Amino acid sequence: MDGTQRENVTEIRIPFRDIDMHGHMHNAAYYAHAEAALSGLWRHRPTVRNEPSYLVRRSACVFHRGLRYDEPARFIVNVSKIGGSSVSFAVRVEAGGQLVAEVEIVWVAVDPARHAPVPLPVATREWLTAYLE
Repeated sequence: MDGTQRENVTEIRIPFRDIDMHGHMHNAAYYAHAEAALSGLWRHRPTVRNEPSYLVRRSACVFHRGLRYDEPARFIVNVSKIGGSSVSFAVRVEAGGQLVAEVEIVWVAVDPARHAPVPLPVATREWLTAYLE
């Protein structure tokens, strides 16, 4: 890991708590670390008046190889699609310069009281375009 500081990159070492009996990281831990990396990026969004809530619509993961205990890994968050009320995030998981997993997380913007879909705020949409793949 080169210590690059970018808001869409999170570098970790795989903790022992995430390791299964076969010596690889638990499948659910990929989601947990990807969501933590996404939260790290989300902190940098612009302030929006009457911001909607965001709910996970869908998530999926493609595994290329298992990460191991104490292995350095990099989670890189990008935006793969911006819809009317949804945004799709693509989280690349890399270790040793190789792609080890790809996590897709789709959020939908909803009215906090009714949980009905609402359009993404313009400022948020514009900010997200900087991370389009």
